[in-house]
Amino acid sequence: MNGLDAALPWLAPSCASLAALARPSMSFWASIRHDPAAILLLLRHADDPSPPRDETVLLFALCRLTEPPVGLFDWNDSAHRTRLESSWLLARLTSALAQRTGRADQVRAWCVGLLTPLAPVPTLRRIGRAWNLPSWLTETFSRVELPSGTLGGDGSLCALLRLSIFLARKRGVDLGLIGRGEALDADAALLGLRCDDLVADDLLTDEFHVPAWRSPYDLPLLRELLTVAADNLRLRGGKTYERLEAETDQLQAVLRDQVRCEAERLRQAKLTALGEFAAGAGHEINNPLAVISGQAQYVLSHAADWLTADDEGHTIKALQTIIGQTKRIHGMLRDLMQFARPAPAHPSRFDLPTLMGEVVSSVAELAAVREVRVEVDAPHRLTVWADPGQVSTALSCLLKNAVEAVPAGGWTRLSLQADHTFIEVAVEDSGPGPSPEQRPHLFDPFYSGRNAGRGKGLGLPVAWRLARQQGGDVRLEPPRPGRPTRFVLSLPTDEGPENRRAA
Repeated sequence: MNGLDAALPWLAPSCASLAALARPSMSFWASIRHDPAAILLLLRHADDPSPPRDETVLLFALCRLTEPPVGLFDWNDSAHRTRLESSWLLARLTSALAQRTGRADQVRAWCVGLLTPLAPVPTLRRIGRAWNLPSWLTETFSRVELPSGTLGGDGSLCALLRLSIFLARKRGVDLGLIGRGEALDADAALLGLRCDDLVADDLLTDEFHVPAWRSPYDLPLLRELLTVAADNLRLRGGKTYERLEAETDQLQAVLRDQVRCEAERLRQAKLTALGEFAAGAGHEINNPLAVISGQAQYVLSHAADWLTADDEGHTIKALQTIIGQTKRIHGMLRDLMQFARPAPAHPSRFDLPTLMGEVVSSVAELAAVREVRVEVDAPHRLTVWADPGQVSTALSCLLKNAVEAVPAGGWTRLSLQADHTFIEVAVEDSGPGPSPEQRPHLFDPFYSGRNAGRGKGLGLPVAWRLARQQGGDVRLEPPRPGRPTRFVLSLPTDEGPENRRAA
C-alpha cells in the first residue's frame, strides 16, 4: 500500500500502539502519537485521540484482527518510511507552532500534521467522510489547498498546517500543497507571526523517537490482550463510568466556583462595611481636623503679633507640626476612601508606555533617596482603553511598594507584555519578597510587612481596587528561587465602545 485508500476498512496500528490502547496510562499520548493508524482508529470513535473509555474501540480493532490482513503500513518499508518521515516532521512543526502561538490545540495540530502527507487531499476528504472523522479534521483537509479565509470560520488550524508545510519545504520535504507567498503571509498574520522569521530548527527542540513497527496480525496474544481489556472496560460500566467521572468533575468545578464566589462575596462584604465606616469616619473626623488645622493656621498667620515672646520659635514649630499631621490624617482618610469607594472609572484611549514613563518619573526622587535603580522595558507603543488616572495611581502604588522593599543598591523594573486577552505590566524588584506568612494579607487594608518605618498599608490594596475598576487585576506571581519578586497589573484588551461599533 502506498498510502491511505478510501476503500480500506482501516489502517492497522502497530503492536505497540494497540497494546497501549489496551493499557492506557499517563504516557498514553507519547505511546501512540507517532502512529497515524492508531490516531485514525481513535478519531473514528471520538472527537479527539484520547484513551478508550468504553470497549467500542477495542472491539473494532479485535474484529479487524480476526479477518484477513489488510491496511498494513510497514514503517520498515523504504517507500512507506519516506512518507512517514514527512508526516512526523510536519506533525512536530505544526504542534510546535500551535504551542508558540496558542491559537490551536497542540494535539489537534499534531494530528493534522501527521495525517496530511499520507494521501492526496481529495483522498483525505473521502476518507474523512467514509470513516466519519471529526469535523475539525475534515475541514482542515478541505481548506489546506484554498486561500486563507475562503470558507470562513477561524482557520487557525489550517494556517498552522500551511506554515508547517512551508517550513518542511525549506528543509527539503516538498509535499506540493502550497505555492503563493502572499497566502502564507496572510496565514502568518492571522497567527501573529512573520513568515520570513520562521525557522524550522528553532521549533524542533523536542526529542522524537520512533519504535520498531510490527504487524498486529503476527501476534495472536495481542487479540487476547484486547479481549481482556474490552471485558474490563465493559465491567467498569463504559459509558456509565464515563458519565460518573464527568459528573464528579462537574461537582468539583461547582465546589471550586462556590468557594471562590464565597471568598469574593466575603471580600465584597468587608469592602462594603469598610466603605460605610470610611464614609462616616471620614466625614466625622475631617470636620474636627478642618477646625484644628484652620485654628492652627489662623494662629500661625498672627504669629508676628501674638507670639513676640517666642524667640526660639517653639510655638511656631508646634503649630506647623499640628498642621502637617492634620494633612497626614486627611491623606490617610483620602486613601482609605479611594480603596473603599473609588470614583467610577472614566476610560479613554492613552498610550500605556508613555504613562509608565510618567509613573517612573513620579517616584524618581524616592528611588534616588533609597539608592534604588528603576528600569523600564516598554519598547513599543501600546494604546489601551482604561481610566488613565486610576491606572497611573495603581502603577505608582506598585512601583513605590517595590522601591521601598528593595535594599540600597537594588533595582526595580517595569515591563510590558500583551496577548489576545490581557495587557500585563509587571513590576519586579530585587528585594527578598514577602514571606509565606505575609502573602495572604498583602491586599488587606492597613497591613504592612515592614516593621521599621511601617507604611500605611494601603498601596497594594488601592492598586488592586483600581485595577478591578478597569476590569483587570493585580496579583503576586508565585515566588521562585533565584527570581525577582513580581507583581503583575493586568488590563483587558477591550478598545472601547467606539472601536467595537466600528468593527
